[in-house]
Amino acid sequence: QASKILVSNLVEQSVGNDFFRLEIANNTGLAFGFNDGSNVKNIFIMSFVLIIVIRFVKNQIELIDSKTAVALSMVLSGGLGNLIDRIFRGAVLDFIKIYKFPIFNLADVFVIIGAVLLVIFLVIFTRKIEV
Repeated sequence: QASKILVSNLVEQSVGNDFFRLEIANNTGLAFGFNDGSNVKNIFIMSFVLIIVIRFVKNQIELIDSKTAVALSMVLSGGLGNLIDRIFRGAVLDFIKIYKFPIFNLADVFVIIGAVLLVIFLVIFTRKIEV
């Protein structure tokens, strides 16, 4: 939320070049504009996903190691940051534009990096339990 407040207060127009720039955009859709314009449905979808993740963490907390906890925290904090935007702004404030990639924000970065780390940890560090 801090990065979004800073950018919304300091950046009035696009700043940067064709490779990297700060450009304010209000995203009413989900990731990359999917389901654009359906804010109530998007709030429901995001809330539902976050509740599932929180319930999973609550039920598995004794089994979660520290690196997995960090990855889950990244996913949850990014998701909650964007959910707060949806509820209070009516849209997610995106502001980072890199080359031809869709515009995004730091919360999106946290969700993606956290999800990638979770997959890596599950694939590489999960041990098969013999029954």
